[in-house]
Amino acid sequence: MFMRTHVISPRLWCVLFLGMVLSLSACGQANSSSASTATPGVTPTPTVAVDMYGTPISFPKTAPQRIISLAPSVSEILGALQLQKRVVGVDALTNYPASMASLKKISDKSGNISIESIVALKPDLVLTTGGLSKKYNTQLMQLGLNVIDLPSPNVSQTLDQILLVGRLTYTEDTAQALVKQMQQQLTQIEQSVKGTAPSKVLLEIDDSTPGKPYVFGGGSFGDEMLQYANGTNIFHANSTNGGYPQVSDEAIIAANPQYVVLTEDPLYGGQPSVVYKRANWGGIAAVKSHQVYHINSDITQRPGPRIVEGIRCLAQVIHPDKFIGALPDYCSASV
Repeated sequence: MFMRTHVISPRLWCVLFLGMVLSLSACGQANSSSASTATPGVTPTPTVAVDMYGTPISFPKTAPQRIISLAPSVSEILGALQLQKRVVGVDALTNYPASMASLKKISDKSGNISIESIVALKPDLVLTTGGLSKKYNTQLMQLGLNVIDLPSPNVSQTLDQILLVGRLTYTEDTAQALVKQMQQQLTQIEQSVKGTAPSKVLLEIDDSTPGKPYVFGGGSFGDEMLQYANGTNIFHANSTNGGYPQVSDEAIIAANPQYVVLTEDPLYGGQPSVVYKRANWGGIAAVKSHQVYHINSDITQRPGPRIVEGIRCLAQVIHPDKFIGALPDYCSASV
């Protein structure tokens, strides 16, 4: 029998940490969004782009051949840029794509990084994001490693970050093609739901503390995704905890969402069947009409190439009549 615990998902710690630094990083990311097209074989000009801390990024003079990723979202970007053969190590939470997930892990699921393992791999570029590895960055740089801590982006800035990683790894053409495809998909989704009535939605991140779930609030990554999908976040006005507030069951019941979307791992509350059994939730519109869904945590909580999939899933859940067929398999996939 499924039992909820008071242990917060390791994924949630990453989400909450990124939320707390999003405001700071957004400023830096805005300056880095002017990534320009470079001629193949020509060194990118190290201008404009800044890291998580507002420091200008110095671009490699040659294409990095031994890359380490310290964040799953960065790993997914590197995978989408077809750089698997140049990546020598990844963090413990990297699980997609499979070719990246199978690489040597240089951290544990609590975020503890092995400096020795990284040094032994002799990387010429170490990429991280949002200050997740802040306490290790200085030590790695003192050992002579090139560490770049990318800003933590919102949805639109994720496209800029993909272009930035393309510049850093000399895969600009691939990055531009990927971003163009993502932009087209986003436009298609927005056109599909244009003119529809936005329904009230609860976007839950973690329910490991009974009666006090964490949710996507105002200014958060999920809140912006929901706007693309033409849904109304019932906690849009609550931007506490960096946009990831812990709320009460009473607040949810009072807001009466028409849809409940769980984005957490099933071990931490992400099971629709359990939602229907939650005390006093029986009167919520979403529960009464059986509009409770689970969407893959990774495509709703990671600012990477699959954000478009997450937005598509949200849009189809809220506006099913605007899409043909059943929800895509990736909506409920575990990776």
